[in-house]
Amino acid sequence: MHPLLVAILALAATWDPWRWYVARVFTAPEEAAALVLTVALLGGLGIARMTRPTSPHTVPLLPIASLLAVYAAAHTVLPPIMRAALAIALTLFCFYLAAFRERPPVAFWGLVALALPVLPSLQFTLGYPMRIISATLVVGLLELHGLAITRQGTFLLWQGETIQFDAPCSGVNMLWAGLLLTLMGCTWLRLGAVKVAIAVTLSIALTSAANVLRATSLFYVETGMVSAAPTWWHEGIGIAAFMLSAALTLWLLGHLREREAPSCAA
Repeated sequence: MHPLLVAILALAATWDPWRWYVARVFTAPEEAAALVLTVALLGGLGIARMTRPTSPHTVPLLPIASLLAVYAAAHTVLPPIMRAALAIALTLFCFYLAAFRERPPVAFWGLVALALPVLPSLQFTLGYPMRIISATLVVGLLELHGLAITRQGTFLLWQGETIQFDAPCSGVNMLWAGLLLTLMGCTWLRLGAVKVAIAVTLSIALTSAANVLRATSLFYVETGMVSAAPTWWHEGIGIAAFMLSAALTLWLLGHLREREAPSCAA
């Protein structure tokens, strides 16, 4: 059976979760950004490999059958988002096979996870702990600058003023975007499982550090210590912080790709 036909059949078999996904992102289109970017990445990857000779039209039936079996067995007990996860995984896996005639790299499955509307859940579960951690680190940096500042929960106290670490200051959005960029790079470079784990760990560290630098810089803007700061500085500092972490992430991915595997010779 042709891989493209298998992909179309997989999409038809999981139509109900896809319908739920479309209805979910219809009210918040930004939640579909990861799926759109993943499809765009795979399209670009396909164009880049158009000159490669293609292998015979063979389909590895075992992983497809396994995903279908799990989907069928758990369809009535899983929540909608988990059914959508299986549907997206199965459909994108089949279309990847149809386009490239090979199994996807490890990082592909991370992109499948991020393609779900998970950002609100991440904000709910990670938002407060990350605000506490970021606020603590910001206080430490500002104390190194000689400022007498303290933290109470998610608030910073300085000279009688109270400055709140709100949800955007948690860094969850930056973490999500950093992981998306990292996994896209790992998929493009077809890095192995160990290198993907290293890249993801470094990405989390870099985006967290960039968010602390962003929040520290915004402290000077919000307290008026930087006089006559234009209103666009708030968004501009956030963009600059993310671009810094993104540039470092891409640089590290390049080094991971160039690093040779250790020799097994005794």
